[in-house]
Amino acid sequence: MSRVALTLALILGMAVAGGVARAEEPQVSKAVAKSLKAANDALQAKNYDEVIAKTREAAAITPRTAYDDYIIHYLQMPAFAAKGNYTETATAIEAIIDSPYLPAALKPQLLRTLMTIDYQNKDYDKAIGYGQRALAAGDLNADTPLTIAQAYYLSNKYKEALAGMEAIVAKDEQAGRKPSEKSLQLVWSCALKLKDDAAAARAVEKLILFYPKPDYWRNAMAAILANKSNDDRLTLMTYRLMYQVGILTRGSDFTEMAQIALDQGNPGEAQTVLEQAFAKNLYTDVHDKERSQRLLDKIKRSAANDRASLPKSEKDAAASATGDGLVQVGAAYLGFGQPDKALAAISAGIAKGNLKFADESYMLLGIAYQRNKNTAEAVKAFNRATNDPKYARIAKLWALEARS
Repeated sequence: MSRVALTLALILGMAVAGGVARAEEPQVSKAVAKSLKAANDALQAKNYDEVIAKTREAAAITPRTAYDDYIIHYLQMPAFAAKGNYTETATAIEAIIDSPYLPAALKPQLLRTLMTIDYQNKDYDKAIGYGQRALAAGDLNADTPLTIAQAYYLSNKYKEALAGMEAIVAKDEQAGRKPSEKSLQLVWSCALKLKDDAAAARAVEKLILFYPKPDYWRNAMAAILANKSNDDRLTLMTYRLMYQVGILTRGSDFTEMAQIALDQGNPGEAQTVLEQAFAKNLYTDVHDKERSQRLLDKIKRSAANDRASLPKSEKDAAASATGDGLVQVGAAYLGFGQPDKALAAISAGIAKGNLKFADESYMLLGIAYQRNKNTAEAVKAFNRATNDPKYARIAKLWALEARS
């Protein structure tokens, strides 16, 4: 059922259950009393054509009082709603919305109905106006601020739409609720329209956190890839994240990742990555496939030697004055699928201190914690990579991935 139909169904139920909203005084005038009684009886019997006929009969009688007109439109409102005539329903509501006879408790719902009808009719300015009046009258329905924000968006008033949608998302988060994907998408779209990079980044990060879909990850990584660093360590950390979330899809990227991992002394990771590329049949060009196969053969030999020498490498690194060697041993353990040993080595390296690559060390620690299924400590570790803004940016995404 559409929002219009649902809202009008509520109004219809209200009117049929309650009949004419009567007060002690005034009463309808004698001239229209018979017609309006017949209209009210017809409403209780759900004979909506008769309601309309009798109220129009009453409307043709003169003179009439203001209260007569109020009752006429009050009865017409649910009758037109039941027949799906939203234009006439809106006309009836507009005729009574500011009437002193209208019970205050009904006003928010009726204003919300007008907002919904005007929104469906693409009269967004009126929809916004009625929506704001509904909120001011005490309307607590969650659809109201959402409809207002959507109306702003469709009116190309992106600044107002962004403010409204961010408020909706913040309210959900404060209440411990997961913001809807549609709300976050609208925030993101508004931010893009306004060229508000900070707001767009916040929206994509929330989409990743709550709805970790590949497309959102691609959007989050787009800016990083557009400003690709000459820092191979940062590039490898970026590729690792793309690999983990399933958006590393080109054979050339797998090859580059494997080559950088090999160059940094991590042939175990390089082998795993390149074997995945072959398993996915990512090399369609014969020459690319041959070159990558030669690289894989080289990596396998290096990985076998590295695995055998890891215990000695760890012992030598432990005797070093700095912690970098232990961190790299831990990275190697990660590459060979031994996260428990990786966590011990990286933690020991960080504790030793004097790190040349502190941000990278904390990110590797976060990966080790994550693979040991300790999300809380993983997030803490990623959040410690703050020395270099470029590393901090990718570390923040790693933290979101750990939480998602």
